[in-house]
Amino acid sequence: MRFPTSSLLRAFTVLSLFVLAAARDSVQAQSLLKPFTERMGFGLSGGASLNMHRATFGSLPECPSCCPGYDGGSGTGIAVQAVLDAPTGPRWGLHVAAGYADLSATLTREENIGPTLTTQGPQDAVTEHRLASTTSLVFIRPTVSYRLFSDIPVVFFTGPLAGILTSNAFAQEERLVHPAGALFSDHTAVRNRRDGDVPSGQDLQFAFVAGLRGKIFLSPRWSIQPELAVQAALTSLSGAVRWNANSISPTLGIVYHPPEPAPPPPPPPPPPPPALAVSLDITAQSADGTTADTVHILAERLTRSELFPLLPYVFFDQESTDLRARPMRLILKAQTDAFDESSLPNKTLAIYADLLNIIGSRLKRYGGARLTLTGCNNATGGERGNLALSRARAEAIRAYLDTVWGVDPKRITIRTRDLPQQAPQITSIEGQEESRRVEIASDDPRILAPVRWQAVERIGMLPVVLLTPAVTAESGVEEWNISVLQRGRMLGSFSGRGMPPPTVRWEIDSITIPAPDIPLEAVLRVTDRQGQRRTVNATMPVVHEERTTEIIEQESGKRIDRFSLILFEFERAVLGPEHQRILDIVRSAITPRSRVTIYGYADRTGNPEYNRSLARERCLAVRRALGSALDRIPVTLEAVGSDRLLYDNDIPEGRNYCRTVQIVVETGLTP
Repeated sequence: MRFPTSSLLRAFTVLSLFVLAAARDSVQAQSLLKPFTERMGFGLSGGASLNMHRATFGSLPECPSCCPGYDGGSGTGIAVQAVLDAPTGPRWGLHVAAGYADLSATLTREENIGPTLTTQGPQDAVTEHRLASTTSLVFIRPTVSYRLFSDIPVVFFTGPLAGILTSNAFAQEERLVHPAGALFSDHTAVRNRRDGDVPSGQDLQFAFVAGLRGKIFLSPRWSIQPELAVQAALTSLSGAVRWNANSISPTLGIVYHPPEPAPPPPPPPPPPPPALAVSLDITAQSADGTTADTVHILAERLTRSELFPLLPYVFFDQESTDLRARPMRLILKAQTDAFDESSLPNKTLAIYADLLNIIGSRLKRYGGARLTLTGCNNATGGERGNLALSRARAEAIRAYLDTVWGVDPKRITIRTRDLPQQAPQITSIEGQEESRRVEIASDDPRILAPVRWQAVERIGMLPVVLLTPAVTAESGVEEWNISVLQRGRMLGSFSGRGMPPPTVRWEIDSITIPAPDIPLEAVLRVTDRQGQRRTVNATMPVVHEERTTEIIEQESGKRIDRFSLILFEFERAVLGPEHQRILDIVRSAITPRSRVTIYGYADRTGNPEYNRSLARERCLAVRRALGSALDRIPVTLEAVGSDRLLYDNDIPEGRNYCRTVQIVVETGLTP
């Protein structure tokens, strides 16, 4: 027969409620709970083993049986164990049990075997198949426990069980139980009797265990621990059939908790330390030797700037739309935030290489500005009449400004034509190169304005900070350190062994210049030979004075300003509206004490005499445009032409930058 499952559940519930009630109602448990729940304990426990065997076989090997199949059975036994309780925290712990358990049970199965001879004649008979096991186990059971409630000492535990069977025997029989007096064919009421060790017995057993355990303190050192454990076998009693010995074990344990070791006695009070006193004074010394209680830093800001004109053309190779084939610097979208046109190298063609990045940056800054791109071809070979090529060149530039700089394509108008309106004759290689281009125009003059390059240099008159430590140490100084800081930033550090010098000099350099209006802090740390430490600090205000000086070219008491800001079309000497804005910059540099020289240049296209004539026309155009700004001051025109080339004329960019006028303004520095 099998142990009723409902009875086991009731027993489990009753034991749990008993533990909860005992823990809550015991004033002693409440008072002793917190001091002792984290202490180790060991002891003994014992109780019953309510066994529930699971089986799926009809007969054991070499043991004849007519049973159609056992499905389980039950029995009772005793369980005793030694326990070790080792909490690992407020709620978690380890629990190890080692002991003995009687897992014996009886498996039965009734069977109607049909008509059987009785004293009243043939009758239907019922036989009972009975298999009684004598099973005992020594085991070790390490489990992990978790305390379920903060104020009630009830834990849930789970873990494995490993054991060795000390007994694994069986006794088997088949008995006629109905009707009375019925006999088998051999005239007996019992048959198939067998006993002995379980065939193919497996001595090594494994199981999974889970359950609840309570803890009720009787005193600071003793506690009782009721426990209900459910054991599910993982190993069969026989290797030939499936036969698992499960159990529910209610036990009660008595546990001893060793007292905590007494704390060591306090050490004797130390002798009074030797005297150690420190102080620190801080002053600033200027270059002339005078001292002050303020760090006064004179910083001079030297600036040098130069303007570079932008050539509004992008050139392409024959029948090509590839921007990468030309000396244009193309960047990634992730690099646009770091782009700064003022930090470009101060070289004309190097700045021109960033033309599209300069335009993209300015379009991004001036959101209302619009751009017009006019694509052209050189009307030779595959470019003849190829307006689609002209458009593709302009679209390549628009795509770059869109994908890299995020310029809305709706702000960019595309136009196409064959030859540019102004370009050299396409009968020459130079003319063909310069006609393969995209012309750039904008309704906002700031988009194509000259690039201002600026370099800034700082020099300063820096004082010396004098740090004067004073130390009195009866046992002597082991080591010392002086740190100079400003809001936690380390500016200087000095250290040594033995007594510090009377004065420590901190010479401020260009890297460690203190920030203005933030007090300077000096910290002195001293350790004597007895290990005593003292720390003192001193502060001093910081004042900055700054002067800005523009670096200008000077010669023989004169300031010299050079302007190369005007670019002319091929074979043209006409100034457009965009040139007038550039000339305003030149006018601002001219004073009544100025002398102006205008140099005209040309590219190598054409003969030298023609180029000098064209250069002179360009000089005259600039002179006329400057107008009254040149009244009553000396003006000289120098038509250089192509006699001296300013840039590489083997590339179209260099030839276009040679079509310029350079204006030199010499101004006396004294009245």
